[in-house]
Amino acid sequence: MGYDNYSDDFLSRVYHSLRAQRRRYVIELVAKCNDELSVRILAKEITAREQDVPVDRATGEPYRNVYNALSQTHLSTLSDVNIIIYDSERQVVVAGSNLTIALLLNNLNEIALQTLQSQGYTNKD
Repeated sequence: MGYDNYSDDFLSRVYHSLRAQRRRYVIELVAKCNDELSVRILAKEITAREQDVPVDRATGEPYRNVYNALSQTHLSTLSDVNIIIYDSERQVVVAGSNLTIALLLNNLNEIALQTLQSQGYTNKD
């Protein structure tokens, strides 16, 4: 059974959405939540991860940069593939119908990367 154009395009769009670490963080955070998440909370959590600080110290310019990138780029990319549903007026996010497939692909990619690294493969240009 071969891929049709729709399936190929869908997978390409999903994999594109997984390219950015911040989008992968959003997928993980939304998957852990059974309710809507505000963009402010997402930005705080992601800033804390990126800066390796507690969430209550995820402030200032790093927080503003993450918040703006989420609002202007990352959330709409995830929403376009229905991984999340992004309400830009209310600045909230909920799970979309394709969240599970994105989470599955993300987890498989992480396992594959860990396996390759444990076998001595590294990123070489």
